[in-house]
Amino acid sequence: MKTVYDVEREAERIEPEFGLEPNGGSNRRYGPQKDHGDAVAGPRDRAGVRLMTFEEYRSSARHSSADFLVSGLMRLGTVIAIGGRPGSGKTALAVALGQALDRGEPFLGREVKSAAVAYFAIEDANDVANRLEALEADGVLLVQSAEGIPLTKPTQAKAIIVEIIRQARHRKPGRPVLVVIDTLRAALGGVSVLEDKFTSPALNALRELAEAENAVIAILNHTNRADPKALKGETLESVAALEMILLPGEGDWFTIHVGKNRSGPGNRQIGRLRLSSVNVGGVEAAVAEEIIADEQPGDSGTKDRKPGANQKLILKILQREVHASGIPYRPYGSDGPQVKAVRESVLRDAFMELKAGDNRNSKNVAFNRTLDWLLERAEVVRNEDQAGVGMIWFGSRDDETEAMRRQFKVVADDDDWPLGGDK
Repeated sequence: MKTVYDVEREAERIEPEFGLEPNGGSNRRYGPQKDHGDAVAGPRDRAGVRLMTFEEYRSSARHSSADFLVSGLMRLGTVIAIGGRPGSGKTALAVALGQALDRGEPFLGREVKSAAVAYFAIEDANDVANRLEALEADGVLLVQSAEGIPLTKPTQAKAIIVEIIRQARHRKPGRPVLVVIDTLRAALGGVSVLEDKFTSPALNALRELAEAENAVIAILNHTNRADPKALKGETLESVAALEMILLPGEGDWFTIHVGKNRSGPGNRQIGRLRLSSVNVGGVEAAVAEEIIADEQPGDSGTKDRKPGANQKLILKILQREVHASGIPYRPYGSDGPQVKAVRESVLRDAFMELKAGDNRNSKNVAFNRTLDWLLERAEVVRNEDQAGVGMIWFGSRDDETEAMRRQFKVVADDDDWPLGGDK
């Protein structure tokens, strides 16, 4: 049987292998350590674990904490998220960001580092190519991958992005790298972004990769219907060092809102974006017509304003469809209340037909923005049925009752009813 003395003798023989000096200092076993030339020569085990002060960490860290790609917004070695509802300009903003970084031009009034930009357009590569052509942004590199980027297989996805970064560095030597993934939903191959058992391993793998490669990985993703400032998916919100979210603004503008920001002030508006539709090879493409820095502190990204013509038009279409062909729907289960709902596609088609103008892309953007405005203010509610079809209904029972009443009584003072027939 080993005695305590035997165990201590054995420990003394083993400890030098781990950097300990058993006979140094007043404490025989844990005395002063030799300096081997590192920031600190503390005890470490075979896994390379070391305890350091912040000064020791910074002197030994591979990357500087102030190594920015975009000053005050994007720090190298991080994942960022660009969010917004469909048609809000996520891709247009990402393309404009890529163009600014490629050319070394300021972005939202902030200094940037010239970067090699690799754009992984999983959702619609032809559309992104058209936008780049329209802007003459020939320095932004499109990714073509036979395997796509299978985020449900994190090891495989990491290997693909490592190769993208390697090639980007070869094409643009000496530059940091930005990789854009457009969009998270498409990269997951149909798996819901809310399925954390799939998204958590994938997104944490991307975060580790961004840090290891000292690159920035930008992930485009849809925001929630209920809260347009909230990204879909808890994991994305946790791994992202920056959240830039596009929100409906005044007139034709979208506001660029920063939520979480580990590199500067967050929870504020930092700019505004206005879209323009251009024709490339007979196909409409939405690009950023104007991006301006416009910083507003606090929660001013969403300003309260009165309903405009588009809001009134959607509400009147909904009123018509509710009493003409409303679908009995129980959004909260068989025991929940029943509402009269209308398919979102029906509303969209009617809006596209009745709104003035010939530019379908602009009208589609206007529909998405207007619907988001109504949802945010609880004028209407949206959910998806079991088949994934979007359903819309009035947020108030009184509004639904009024819509049903219209089939029996004409509202004579409503002179701007645009739909024809019974008011």
